Formats: sequence, C-alpha cells, structure tokens
Amino acid sequence: MADKQATVYVVDLGASMDALNTGRSETDLEYTLRYLWDRITTTVSNGRKTDTIAVVGFRTDGSDNGLVQNDDNYTNISVLNPMSQFLMPQIRGLKQLLGPSATDQGDGISALVVALDIIEKYCKKLKYIRNIVLLTNGTGSFDFDGIGDIIEQIKEHRINLTVLGVDFDDPEFGFEERDKGTLKAENEKALKELCDQCDGIFGTIAEAIEEIQRPRTKKTRPVHSFRGCLSIGNASVNPGSMLLIDVERFPRTMVAKPPTASSFAITSERDQVDGSLQRIRNTRTFQIEDEDAPGKAIDIGREDMAKGYLYGRTIVPISTEDQEIVKFSTEASLKIVGFIPKSGFERQICLSNSNIIVGSKANDESIMALSSFIHALYELDSLAIGRLVTKVDKPPVMVAMAPVIEPEFECLVEVQLPFAEDTRQYKFAPLDTVRTVSGKVLDKHRLIPSQELQEAMNEYVDSMNLMSLEGLNDPLLPFAQPEDMFSPVLHRIQQVIRARAIAPDEDSLPDISPVLLEYSTIPSGLEPEEDLDRLKQAADVCLIPTKAKGKKIGRDKPLSGLDVGKLLEERTKSRRIDKNNPIPEFRQMIASAQETGDIQSLVQQMGDIIKDTIRHSLADLQYSKAIECLRILRDDCITFEAFELYDSFIRELKSFTEADRRDFWSRVRKDKLGLVLPGEDSRSKTTIEESNRFYYGR
Repeated sequence: MADKQATVYVVDLGASMDALNTGRSETDLEYTLRYLWDRITTTVSNGRKTDTIAVVGFRTDGSDNGLVQNDDNYTNISVLNPMSQFLMPQIRGLKQLLGPSATDQGDGISALVVALDIIEKYCKKLKYIRNIVLLTNGTGSFDFDGIGDIIEQIKEHRINLTVLGVDFDDPEFGFEERDKGTLKAENEKALKELCDQCDGIFGTIAEAIEEIQRPRTKKTRPVHSFRGCLSIGNASVNPGSMLLIDVERFPRTMVAKPPTASSFAITSERDQVDGSLQRIRNTRTFQIEDEDAPGKAIDIGREDMAKGYLYGRTIVPISTEDQEIVKFSTEASLKIVGFIPKSGFERQICLSNSNIIVGSKANDESIMALSSFIHALYELDSLAIGRLVTKVDKPPVMVAMAPVIEPEFECLVEVQLPFAEDTRQYKFAPLDTVRTVSGKVLDKHRLIPSQELQEAMNEYVDSMNLMSLEGLNDPLLPFAQPEDMFSPVLHRIQQVIRARAIAPDEDSLPDISPVLLEYSTIPSGLEPEEDLDRLKQAADVCLIPTKAKGKKIGRDKPLSGLDVGKLLEERTKSRRIDKNNPIPEFRQMIASAQETGDIQSLVQQMGDIIKDTIRHSLADLQYSKAIECLRILRDDCITFEAFELYDSFIRELKSFTEADRRDFWSRVRKDKLGLVLPGEDSRSKTTIEESNRFYYGR
C-alpha cells in the first residue's frame, strides 16, 4: 500500500495576479495555474484514494474558512475545496473558482495558518505525508508577526513546505527580476527565510513549470511475486549438504503502458447536457456452422468447447480432461542449478523485466546468509543460474541472478533466461565472399562492395558516432542517458488526458513537450548529410517510381494479337447480370469493360440486385448474400477507380434501408462497407468524422 498524502495548495487570487509581467502573454495567475493544474491532474491520474488535496485561496472577494469567525485577520481567505480525493467533479468545480478577485486584501501568512489547521484536523496523529504549497506573486500583504510559532507548528507536524513565487529571484536558475518593488522584495526575502527555517523549498515558479515538462516516473510500493526458500545443493544425493535461505522476490523494473481507453455511450439528450456517459457492457457468443439451422449457425456454450493447437496445418483438439492429465505438476521453489562467469553472460538473451531477491524480512539469519551468498558471487565475479517456480503448478523458468551491493542495500537482480526451444540459430552467407557453382571464389561481383563503397560506408557510420557527444544535462556524461529518455507515446497520451480533463471544450491539443522530442532528431553535433550523399553515389542508389494504384479500364493487347476484350464487348453490352449468379458475372463484365459508361451501367445493375435481395429477404436470411455482393461492388469500384459510383449508391442504399430494413444497415456498419476513405483511394475527400456520421447519423 502506498504512503498516504495530504496536500494543501494555497493560491494567491488577488487582483494583482491578473496583471501581465516580464513580457509574458499570460497573467500571473494563468502562469501559476499551469503548475497547479499539472500537480492536481497528476495526482488524479494516480487514482489513489489515499492522495487527498485541499485548495485555499487568499485575497479573495469573500471569506470562507473555519477561523474567520473568531479572528478578523482571516478575512478574504476561502477554502475553495476541502481535503478530499480529487476526481473530475472536483476539478470542474475548482476551475470555476480559480479566477482573479477584485481586491488585494487578505494576508498570505494567515492563509498558511488556515492550511495548517486543515492538515491538523484531517490527518490528526495518523501517518501521513503532509505538504503545503504556497503560490503567489509576493505583492500582497504578508504579516510575519508570530512567524516563530508557525515555524514550530510546521516542524512539529513534519509538514513539507514549498513556496513558489512568480518572478522570484533565483540565481541558481538564472533569473532575476529588474525594477522589483520594495514590498515584493521584502516579502520575497521573508518567505525565503521562512522556508530556510522549516527546511522547505523556495524557488521561482518558472523553474517549477520547466521541471513539470519533464515526465515523472511512477514509483509504487512493490508487491512480492514469490516467497519461499532459495536452495543450494541436492538433498537426494547428500541431505546434509543442502542450504536453505528464506527469500522474497519483488519487481525492480516494470514496463509502463499508456492508459487504455474504454467504450462509453451517451444514452439521452439529458446526458449530453450533463456530460455523463454510460459504460458499454460486452457479451460474447460462440457459433458453429449448421446448414439446417436458421441463419446456418447455432449457438454453443463455452463448456462445450475444447482448445485446439496447431500442429503443422492441422488443428489438434485437447479436451479439459486431457489437459489435466498432461499438466506439469510443480511446487513453488527457487533452486540454484549452477554458476557461470559474469563475462560469459550475454545481455540480449534476457526475456523479462528484472526482479530483485532479498532475504526474508522476518528472518535475520536468512538476511545474513543471503548477504554472504551475494558477496561470494561478487568476489568471484560470477552469476547464479536457478530454476524458479513462483506458484504451485506454475511452469518453471530458468533465471540468472547477479549480485548488487550498495551502501545500505544488498540483493540479487534476477532475469529470465530462454530455453533451447526459445532460441533459433540461422546461418547466412558471408557478405564479402561469392562462390561460383564450381567453388571458385570471386574477387569482383555485383554483390561484393567495392573499396570506394567500403570507405563511404565507414565514413558515414563514423559521422553518426554518438560517443563523442556530451550529455544534455551534464557535459561530463555520455550522450543519451537512460534517465533523460522517456516514452513519447506514454507521456503524450497522459499529457492530452490531463489537458482534456481541465478543458474538455478546447479545440486544439497542447503542444508536445520539448523533452519528448529531444531525441527525435539528429543531434546538432552530427552532420552525416555530406557522407550520406557520397554513400548514395558509391552505392549507385536510384529512386524507383511508385507503382500506380488501381487498374486501368480495359485490357492490354495480348501477344497473340487476339483482342479478347473486343470479342466480349458486344456480349457485355447486350447482357445483363444474372441475379442468381451476380458476383462472378459482375466481376467478369467489369474486367472487360472498355468505357466508363459500361462500368456505370454494371454498378447500377449490381445495385438493383442488392436492393432486390434485401427487399425480398425473409427476415435476414438473404442479408449475407446482399452483404457479399456489396463488398464485391465496393472492392471493384475502388480497384477500377470508380469509387464515386459506389459512394453514390451507398448513400442511396442507406435511404432505401431506413424505411423497414434498418437491421441491414447495422450489418453494413459492422462490416465497414460505408463511404470510401482516402486511405483506400487518394482522391476521396471523406474524413473519418464524416464516415462515422454517415454510419450512425440520420
């Protein structure tokens, strides 16, 4: 379980916060809220009930706090949100309240006391991480009389105090405001002394905003995946020589995945106004073909199904009873099977995330025994190979364990190894040698690179060498440190979700954080373009034109000189598509069509057959035939570059089915047989939104 946290944000909402300063296009309050909303939405995205937030505004038009009734010093201070878990309703409610007031009355230190009172009443004597974050531009009233008592209270409750000011001086960050007012300078100095005495954090909000651009890695309290004995020795050979150590296994690194989307639906016009959604529940049915059943299929239950495994191209069924027989019975254990030198381990064979193995917390003897084992591996520069079964009847895996020794921590780092069946060996012909059928080795061949090509490739590779570049944040470190690289997909999706949570009606998405794009382009210290041009010339690289999409109307003249298309032309014009055999005849006729008018006539005929099939279908018995005809019509219209004819027909078909065949349109929507998209024909102007409206709209 993660540590419980209680955080109070104290925000300056005075009239002076509505001013533009230091050339920014944002007011001081808008600039401050960028930091505040990022911290709140990050907490919301964690989804932990134990992370609670309260928001206090000072220099507000009204007064709403628990201390104002007994003391006039607490006027113009309002609790905008009491201490609670923040969810979407709290975000939307708070957004309406975070605006500049019409007054500059209200004491910032008194607002700090209100925050202390909120934390004291909520957390009581319970174990909490307590935080207070004060956000201000420092131009209002700050009464520092009696500040010593406040400092003692902050220390007593172990509260982490953070003061961030708009345009506060910070020599380390490299910012200093010129022509600063006397009142702001005095407030800034006193607030800095307050933070120093409370061991708090003081800084300019510009640095905080720059820091929030860097994605934050999520740290969670690990949950053990194995508890048992690490055994060394073979009890069946010599029971007295076996060593057992109680250990626990925890994850060390985990793959971070983007949040997944869920399906929801708006069920009524009232819900559209409220913005509420109804979750969609999915059901699954299983069917098998049956010629005698209605719809030529019957439903079956999951209990009537058996798993089938591919063996070559044959499916071999294994029943539930057989699976129980062939199940490989195992017991939870971790057994050392051998040792290898560290230099002989190839990192590319690792198959899993890394885990750590530590001694059982409840057994001091096991902790000492494992420590001795770790130090022995470290001194011998070796790795241990083990057989791991995490739970009863779980498949065993082979693992490699490496010692890690830090000043206050020792463990074994474990990764999964492949079995023999997990690796495949391939042999490739050498790139610099060509042999003839007779076995003669050729020195020159089109597949053997020339000396000029070799030199050009060497220079091109050298020009992209990253080892000579400096790190982005520290010139003493090599380029591209792991802690400086982040997953663009993961953090971009989280950034967009946070932005949409705050402003769901915004037309545009926020700009991509520059941190995510730092490694998306060639570093400025590298200039491989010139070497790349030389390499292209040496390799005689030439551009191959892209193949034209679609087929031209009509056929090429055959080598025999016999124009089959001309022989069939009169027959095609005089014949109509047989409704009993529409697909083969339509495909044959459209392939031999010579003019656009011929294709238009065939599309019209096929469309009439489709509508006639739907019209005379008993319930939905003929829908499958109509859908197949519609799919062939769509594919061929795209192939022969006549998608406009299909779009015209499908619009007509939608109107036709709206009368009494709406269930057929659901089949069209399910099989995605609507309007042609640009990805299918580049001439199409239909967007995804238009296509969806066409499917679901009226």
